[in-house]
Amino acid sequence: MILQQYSAQRHLDEDKLSIRRLTPLADALHSHDFLELVYVTKGYAIQQLGADTMRLSPGDFFILDFGAFHRYVETDNFEIINCLFAPEYMDRMLVNSPSLSSLLERRQLGAPFAHAHLANYIYHDDTGHILSLFEAMEQEYRQKAAGYQEIIRCHVIEALVHAARLAASAVTSAKMHPAAAAMAEYLQEHFALPLSLSSLSAYLGYTPQYLSALFHSETGMSLSAYLQRVRVEKSCRLLQETREPVSRIAQEVGYCDLKHFNAVFRRHTGLSPREYRARCAAAK
Repeated sequence: MILQQYSAQRHLDEDKLSIRRLTPLADALHSHDFLELVYVTKGYAIQQLGADTMRLSPGDFFILDFGAFHRYVETDNFEIINCLFAPEYMDRMLVNSPSLSSLLERRQLGAPFAHAHLANYIYHDDTGHILSLFEAMEQEYRQKAAGYQEIIRCHVIEALVHAARLAASAVTSAKMHPAAAAMAEYLQEHFALPLSLSSLSAYLGYTPQYLSALFHSETGMSLSAYLQRVRVEKSCRLLQETREPVSRIAQEVGYCDLKHFNAVFRRHTGLSPREYRARCAAAK
């Protein structure tokens, strides 16, 4: 199976934005180094997202995170409004942010986003309000009148706030399995320590195999992939907010091998740690 990566350089304009109405066909499995906000306007499709498949229908909307592999497997009169944007479109200080969650945790975007995990889920627009936001963004982008970037940015934030509300409602009605929540909390607090599935198993009272499968089912990623994302997010914050050497930051987030840390960081952000720090300094 061919795995492709779509780059911001090819798909976004000079403002780090692109909005188009498309009729996608079945395509190859791919990921992006930008964020993709999608609204289904008509027709149907089957989408493969990671190891999962889901049916898409009119009124569905979703946001795809960096590095999320997906493709449309089957389509039937399928049409979408596609809003692609880089994190620095929302805030210059977010250049090469490693994940949607790290973008949402920025205080500038407001309290509704605190610790939100909105990516790679399907939401449904029961009222049509989200469609009106997408259509307004589409029109602004097409006409490009003075200040259109700011208006679109406001609409994107509003769409994400509504997704956050829907996600909060879903969590209330169907909370994450306690064991999966405990594992996520443990990794957030002990990210610098080696991952030991056997110790988690003994602590929580489940077999390692069960915990591994449960965590993937609840979060959409493996324990090691989740830990890696947390470590990169923590290192990004240290690179932005401190002058500590990269080697020391690597150790603080759990990497003894600097070469390995550099490779993991580049895979998530597209930059080396030093390049990331330089970009952030230039954006100030």
